[in-house]
Amino acid sequence: MSSKNWQAWVWVKWKPGTPAAAWESWKNNSQIASAWSTLGEWDCVLAVNVTEPDGLEEFVWKTLRSNQWVESTQTSFVKKWW
Repeated sequence: MSSKNWQAWVWVKWKPGTPAAAWESWKNNSQIASAWSTLGEWDCVLAVNVTEPDGLEEFVWKTLRSNQWVESTQTSFVKKWW
């Protein structure tokens, strides 16, 4: 049986000087399935549940990019077929 939901991963790069609590406003967002701090090019990655690709774009631009500390994001998404 195929899943009707898309799963997305959104990598976030913070601006210099970002406080540790910058992502607290996302903590109770039901679209975020999980969040990790990362090392390397990106500072954190979020697993996001969305129902369609347009929902992912809306989430990224209205929720993530509206955070004053977000410098850039990169996304990838998949839909499970079996």
